[in-house]
Amino acid sequence: MTERVLTLQGASNVRDLGGLSTVDDRQTRFGLLYRSDAPSELTPADVTELTGARGLRQIVDLRSVEETERDGLNPLQKAGLSYANHPMSSDPGAGTVVPELLRGSMSGHYLGYLGSGAEGVVRAARLLTDPDRLPALVHCAAGKDRTGTLVAILLDAVGVRRDEIAADYAMTDDNMDAIVDRYLRRNAGLPTRMSNLPDDSRHARAQTIAEFLDQLTTVFGGGAGWLLAHGYADADLARFRAAFLTG
Repeated sequence: MTERVLTLQGASNVRDLGGLSTVDDRQTRFGLLYRSDAPSELTPADVTELTGARGLRQIVDLRSVEETERDGLNPLQKAGLSYANHPMSSDPGAGTVVPELLRGSMSGHYLGYLGSGAEGVVRAARLLTDPDRLPALVHCAAGKDRTGTLVAILLDAVGVRRDEIAADYAMTDDNMDAIVDRYLRRNAGLPTRMSNLPDDSRHARAQTIAEFLDQLTTVFGGGAGWLLAHGYADADLARFRAAFLTG
């Protein structure tokens, strides 16, 4: 299967992270790593597509405990897939990781995930990059912010071209109306986390993730540097690269 976008009835922002080019002229493999908005409303046909045709094995949920408890078990959990919840929350005061220039911006918000919550980010990364657990799917509520941050780190760590990482992130922009409608319907009457985000939170702009990666490079040397600086093993990164990249 070589189509990046998955059209499902119960989710609005699902895609395969295969087919992306690296700086050394390799490509990411299809069918190993997927990103998504919350799978809470997947239909039986959607579940069959993901677990049958695509052989999905591992789900990594980046939402808060409050969000997961409110939603309850999703259809993929009910189908028996391995599930792990590693909440990501942004700490805007994360010292030098979030420079003053980026405070109040979406890229600054993303850098805030790498402050006090760094340990959880690395735990999620270990699950998503373990060849024995693939194919895997990572999601949050919209599949944009928390998911976009972690996906950008992983893709950068294996050498995917920065312009392709930014283009993948920006693909979510076309889905935002459907994502927001689905989210608000599921959470009717409850305060939404969107009210605490920067003004451009309803958009996925390529520049946002480019700024995030530029700062990650300045401080840590990029996605691989950040992972290795926070306890991720070099041998595990080598295994993931071998599994996820062609050639």
